[in-house]
Order: sequence, then structure tokens, then C-alpha cells
Amino acid sequence: MFPPLVRLGLGSAVLLAGAAAAGAAPVAPAALVPALDVYVDALASGHAGALACAGVWPASKADEAGWQQAGAILVATLWANDFPIDFVRTAAQRLEAPPAATKPDCAHPDPAFAGELGWPSQVGWVEVVEQGLKGMDLKVVSSPVAPATWTSIKGMVAKVLPQQERLLDCVAVMYPETLPQTVHDWDAMIGKARAALLAAGLPRDEVNATMSNAEANQLWHRAAANAEAELRDSCRQDKAVAASLANFGLLGLGSEINKLLPQAADGGD
Repeated sequence: MFPPLVRLGLGSAVLLAGAAAAGAAPVAPAALVPALDVYVDALASGHAGALACAGVWPASKADEAGWQQAGAILVATLWANDFPIDFVRTAAQRLEAPPAATKPDCAHPDPAFAGELGWPSQVGWVEVVEQGLKGMDLKVVSSPVAPATWTSIKGMVAKVLPQQERLLDCVAVMYPETLPQTVHDWDAMIGKARAALLAAGLPRDEVNATMSNAEANQLWHRAAANAEAELRDSCRQDKAVAASLANFGLLGLGSEINKLLPQAADGGD
């Protein structure tokens, strides 16, 4: 067993602080940034120490798969809980940076460094990070979306937009009485998809940019009066438009996005 100070590591210290604040009003993310700034550095230091000391200090072990997953959980949770964009991006960079060339004293670790090594060695990096996040009453994203999946989602959205633009153009000149509802239904789907992407812990600035560009008023603008007749004739001959109208437009995009996301992020209680 580790002595008490060693066992009070990167996760349990935050748990104790969180327990003291149980039932209190939520703390604004910005107020936690200075403390999290220190915490991120401690995580990075502990990881570097685990790599350096695995062959020297028996309590230390290198758990790279756990470290990668824990880092993804931390970053996704910060995104999902509305932490400042610049802070989340710099935190991710620090966690991903290669360890410093300077090697720690593995044979005689000071108490703080021993804590950084000891707690992850006992429970693993994922448990350390999740306990720390829950201690701050944050909604933990325990199954982060892989970068490749986010790239696929952005590609899906980009592929659909020209089709939706065409559909809105045609509805406006063929069935103008249904245009407001068509715009409403599309934007409601985009709004739900945006909320799901944000809750999944994807980069907030990227999500907002992608989904804002997909809103109906970004895609569609009323045609000039002298161009409406020609547009109407074109739309009537367009089989793709007819197929979309028969299948309630392109609202299936939201369902396709949801299929690629975890069902729900874990709560922080």
C-alpha cells in the first residue's frame, strides 16, 4: 500500500473537494480554469513519470492505451461542459505533447511526484481522470467520438447541403405555402444534431461552424422574380427533387449523425 499522501493522488484529491461542495450551485467553467490548468500539468507530469520510472519504481507502470483514452475523455468533457475554447485546445496540446527530455528522480520521488505516479498505477488513467471530472460535478463524456468519426460526420453534412439548397429553392417556387414548415423542420433537425454533437464532446467551435452553415437561411435565398418561372420548370423536371419531396426531404441526416454518436454521455454524479 502507498502511504496516505501518495494515495491522495490526481483523482482522489479532487473527489474530496467535490464531496465538500455536494449540493452547492454549479460552478462556472471559467472559474475552474486556473485549477484545471495546474491539473493538466500534473497529469502530463504523471504520465511522463510513469514512462520514465516504469523500470525503476515498482509502483509505476506505463499504460499508454489508458492514457490516450483518459486524455480523450478529459478533452471531450471540457468541450461538452462549455469550457473556453482556447483553454481546451491548449490543454489537449499539453496532454499530447511528448514528455520532456529531463528525467525525474525515480528512485527518490518527492511526495507530490509519488502521488502523480501512485494513484494512476493503482486504478489506471481513465479512473483517475473520470473521478477528477466527477468531483467537479461535470457531465463526463466517457465514450469520446473518434476524430475519424467527426471527419465522417462533417463530410456527411457537406454532401447533403447542395441537395438541401436545391430542395429549398424548388419548394419556394413550387409549393410556397409549405416553405415555412420546410424551413422549420430542417432547422429543428439541424439544431438537434448540433446539440447532440456538442453533448458528445466534439470541438465546440467546429460544431458551431459546421451546423451554422447548414441552417436554411445560409443555404437558401429567394430567387429574383424574373427567374422564378425558369427555376420552377427546372424543378419540375428534376427527379432528385421529386424523390426528396416524396421522402420528406433530407431530414434523415439527423438520424444518420446520431448513429455515429454514443447514445449518451455519462452523468457526473
